[in-house]
Amino acid sequence: MQELFVIPDCRVITVESVGAAGLHVAAQVKHSHADCPSCQRPSQSVHSRYHRHPADLPSLGNAVHIKLLVRRFYCRNPICPRRTFAEPVPELLSPRARRTRRLAGAQGRVGVTCGGEAGARLLRQLGMPTSADTVLRLVHALPLPECAPPSVLGVDDWALRKGCSYGTILVDLEAHRVVDLLSDRTAQTLTDWLKDRDTVTVIARDRSTEYARGSALGAPGAVQVADRWHLLQNLRQMVERWLAGVHGRLRRLPPVSGGAVARRTGGYPRSRTEAAATADSRARRHAVYEEVRRRVAAGEKLLTISRTMGLARGTVRSYAHAQHFPERAVREAGLGILAPHREYLEARLAEGNENAAALWRELQDRGFAGSAKQVRRWLNQRRTGPAKFTPHKWRPGPSEAASTLAKGPFPALISPRQLAWRLVQAPQSIDTAATEALARISQDPEVAKGRDLVRRLAELIGRCGVGSDARPANPSAVLDSWLKDALSCGIPAVETFAAGVRQDEAAVKAALTMPWSSGQAEGQVNKLKLIKRQMYGRANFDLLRRRVLLAA
Repeated sequence: MQELFVIPDCRVITVESVGAAGLHVAAQVKHSHADCPSCQRPSQSVHSRYHRHPADLPSLGNAVHIKLLVRRFYCRNPICPRRTFAEPVPELLSPRARRTRRLAGAQGRVGVTCGGEAGARLLRQLGMPTSADTVLRLVHALPLPECAPPSVLGVDDWALRKGCSYGTILVDLEAHRVVDLLSDRTAQTLTDWLKDRDTVTVIARDRSTEYARGSALGAPGAVQVADRWHLLQNLRQMVERWLAGVHGRLRRLPPVSGGAVARRTGGYPRSRTEAAATADSRARRHAVYEEVRRRVAAGEKLLTISRTMGLARGTVRSYAHAQHFPERAVREAGLGILAPHREYLEARLAEGNENAAALWRELQDRGFAGSAKQVRRWLNQRRTGPAKFTPHKWRPGPSEAASTLAKGPFPALISPRQLAWRLVQAPQSIDTAATEALARISQDPEVAKGRDLVRRLAELIGRCGVGSDARPANPSAVLDSWLKDALSCGIPAVETFAAGVRQDEAAVKAALTMPWSSGQAEGQVNKLKLIKRQMYGRANFDLLRRRVLLAA
């Protein structure tokens, strides 16, 4: 029995099964004396006895309760303020506790993993029942882990409430664990944290000016490393804003191949009502665009315009920087089951065959198993005119037909976001359609110059990535050359971006020469999001911080 039920400093007397209530273990303390908690003088004079009934870890799936016989001793020290005291069992129980230390630790660890409500439900199934509030109280009682002071620190932000309040996560990049969470993302908070830790020699961060200033003030001797992924993301965002401003001009450029015909880029409206609804929608967006431009010209700030007009900040920014009204980009429909027959369909369409039924029958002879409706949907995106037997009420009038064609005499152009993605990618990794779109917009002298600068920087960042064998011999010299060209290129968006890189030049150069990045911090943010959502996003900062640190 002693081997089966091991109770620290105690001797098991009996074990009794009480059915659904589990097991009751009767025990008593082994020692014949006890030390007074106040004066530490031992005593053997027993005053009285009583029982404590703490819960313990389950056994064989059954809940366990200990019936512990506790003695109360006289303190014979005449100057001690105590007259009697209960014998302590420090390894087993805390004073006045209703559960053993090991049970409290197990329940607290379940709370760290599952949270309050979910942890309480799981503990009932494991034979350690308790309430959700008690689970959280035990989580708060767990000691935080002690870790060595970090020397390589990753810094990133996270959202306590997205769009409203943010905090900062600090990660030891060498130990791969979270060091601490800060309640905001200001420079002063980071400075105060770093001043108490003089072991930090490298700080990997995104390109936030708050983190740059906080790192410089809190750890002036540390090397700051800008994250390469964030640098590439900032480059793509700059390209997207720049191309959104000139997209109206770029849509009027002809295709490089020169053989394209003005084809529809979307299905014909099924009724005049739908065409009118589309025109009304465009008119409303155009009115909003004009109002944003008017407010910008009057000197209002973008954030003020966003709040006043109830628009997203990104929408206000794109309207403010657009030289022409940004038409909605048209996306090419996917082929799906028609993919193996694409070349054949394109060839027949080039010959002038726009009969969907005939094309479907031809594809059936080639092994196509789909329906005529799929061929008709594909063809409706590419017709030069209505189908021969289209009912008259569904045929567009002259003005409507003109609106269904691509604006101007040339095909539609993909959106600024898609163009920006293609520009920062390696030329060999993009498809033929994207290559043709980039060649088309490169006829514009400004875009041609900006494209070369963007690709030079994107290639430099890619070559300096971890594990790359194509790293240039002197990345800093390559960056200096790029900055010199970018700052004098004559493109305002590129010059502004280059000025920002120049301001953060030391951290950017460190990113090109050192292996550290914010990748680990981003992964820890994902883990933090999981923990936060387990609590339905309602945990306060203290509980969330404790759970993250205990789970590290």
